[in-house]
This record gives sequence, C-alpha cells and structure tokens, in this order.
Amino acid sequence: MIKSPTFIHTHLNNRLIESNHRNNDGVQLLLHNPEFELYSLYRDDDDPRASSSTLREYTDLDNPYQVYAERTRSRTWGSEFVGTCNGLVCLAAEDIDLTTLVWNPSIRKFVVLPKSGVTFCHGYGREARCAFGYDRRANDYKVLRRVSCFQEGKFISCQYEIWSLAKGSWKTLNTGNDRHHHERDIEQRDFDAGHPPAFVNGALHWVQVNVNTGNISVGSFDMSDEVFSKITIPPEAETQKCFDSDPHCVVSRYRESLAFFESSEERRESVGCGWLLHMTMWVMKEYGVAKSWDKLFAICLEGSICRLVGCRKSGDEVVLKLIVDNVQYRSVNSKTKQVKNLQIKGSCRYSVMDAFTESLVLLDQPNVFTY
Repeated sequence: MIKSPTFIHTHLNNRLIESNHRNNDGVQLLLHNPEFELYSLYRDDDDPRASSSTLREYTDLDNPYQVYAERTRSRTWGSEFVGTCNGLVCLAAEDIDLTTLVWNPSIRKFVVLPKSGVTFCHGYGREARCAFGYDRRANDYKVLRRVSCFQEGKFISCQYEIWSLAKGSWKTLNTGNDRHHHERDIEQRDFDAGHPPAFVNGALHWVQVNVNTGNISVGSFDMSDEVFSKITIPPEAETQKCFDSDPHCVVSRYRESLAFFESSEERRESVGCGWLLHMTMWVMKEYGVAKSWDKLFAICLEGSICRLVGCRKSGDEVVLKLIVDNVQYRSVNSKTKQVKNLQIKGSCRYSVMDAFTESLVLLDQPNVFTY
C-alpha cells in the first residue's frame, strides 16, 4: 500500500502541512559540507528569545556516492549539492561522466541519472551545471542541466537538457528561438555549486548578466512549461550593472517567495578585523511583479566574505557565513533586525542550508539503488 503513488503523494502533502504548522518544532535542516562531502540533518528548534543559538545534529547521512562506487566499482572525485525538494536531494559528481543522482535519505534510496546526451567535438573543454525542481502539473521531478563548451578558455556555445523522473531520460531543449535566453549574451552568475538556483513558484531562479550591456536580472525556468523567462531585480539595488568591483548578489527562497540578496565590503580601519559588510535583502511579495519588491532589511556587520547560506524554520531568520577572525555564522531576523551568533555543532564548514521534509518519494521507483 505504501508504494502506491497515491499514498506517497498524500503522505508528502501531510508532511508539508505539518512542517508549515507554526507550533511544529520538528522542522529539519539539511546542511552540506563540500570539503568533506558531509550531509547532515539538524533540528531547527531554536528559542527566539535567546541572544545566540545552536543547531544540534539530528542525524548524520551516508554519502550515496560511496555506495554507488562500491556497487559499480567506479570512482568519483567529489560531488556538488544541486538542490533539495520534497525530501529529495540532487547531487552532481565531478567525475568524467558528470554522474548525477537524485537521493531520498529518509528511505535510503537513490536513482542515478543516465549519461548526458550532449556531445562536443574532441579537444573542447566542457562545464556542466545542474538545477533541481518539481513539476507540479505533472507531479514529476526534473533536473535542468547546462553544458557549456570552451576552447582555450573562450566560451563557444552551450546546450540545455532536462531529465524527468517519470520518463527516466534526458531531453535536449531548443533555446535558439527563446527571446528571454540568448546563450552568447548571457552569463549565469550563480548557476553553480554553493549558490544553487532558488526553486520558487514552480520555477528555478538565478542571477544572470547580459555580457553586452552588463545589466543584471533574475533568470528563471518554468519546470512545467519548460521555458525561460526574466525577472527585473529590485530598482533600489546598488547592483544594476555588473563590474568587477560590484557587490555580491544572489537569489534565494524566502518562505514561499523569491528573495534578492546583495552584500559589499568596505575597508574600515576602526573595525576590529578591518572590514565592514553592508547587506541588503528584498523579497518579491507578488511573484513576477517587479513593483512588489520589498526591502526586508539593510544591516552592517563586522567581517568579510559574506555568503547567504539559507533560511531557518519559518524563514524569518536568514543565515550568513562570514569571516571575522575565522569562519563564523550569523542569523539575522528579518522582522526584528536582531543579529545572533549561530553555532553549528559538528562542523564549521557548512556552506548550504535548506529545509528538509521526510518523504516516501522514490519508494515506487523500480530502478533505484537501495542501501
């Protein structure tokens, strides 16, 4: 009974409702350490009245690539966190075949995606980046892959393909006639590891730059219609055009909305570490409406090399990773503007944080690895 698609879908909906309940303290966070390929689940049961908080490990997760290597007698050279959705985690290896898998750690199953259908001429370098999301209309999970071709460091071309869990195969996308996407004019700024595209409102989102004009916008890809689009960034953002000295900007999910985050460093000798960070975050209240961008907060912190790691629990607290004397974490409450020191027990090198909901997705799939 539990392997039926209806049961799996109903179970997932119930878990999502439970996780969104205000009084539920069992919400979990998935944290990824790219240096040691560690994946862990943490309980997010923080006391909002405390001046600092500590995330304590709920469980450590096995690396599925180790299982895959043992079963197939293959070898991988590290992996990248692509994204998570409805209890599934997508990972991409750095081996020659760019082995990608979709993993459900709750039921200890994963499916390995077939090799890419994109081929290039011998002698050309290539770079692949993936993104992961959910097609609500078809109740299907999909991986979008961008494969770029280079020769002597110069961009030649790129191709997009999309994989469907329901179909189990890749399909090449034709972007030649897409008015929102001209591959030679656009540079993806955060379509990579460490800054996974934000999955919001059924679409993937990332920051992109027009290489001819320098204009910055938010690129999007609808997982159901499989089309590209573009969203204007907040008009008050300092980063309207891209130059080498521009502030760092990314997009993320904030609750169920799209958020735009930018930060910049200022040399300040009077500050202990010599650097002051300026950070601003906006949220799009009405999806797709440029005028609905609303500033959440603008703060200054001591430190440098700020990264947006993720959001906590209900989304009120944004987690930042920065360097003061060493790697430290801060959580900023977008409502009260309160800044807390955040301790993560077990590791100080986590770079990606995302909400995680236990599910049974993949339980009904026949061609999966089980461990």
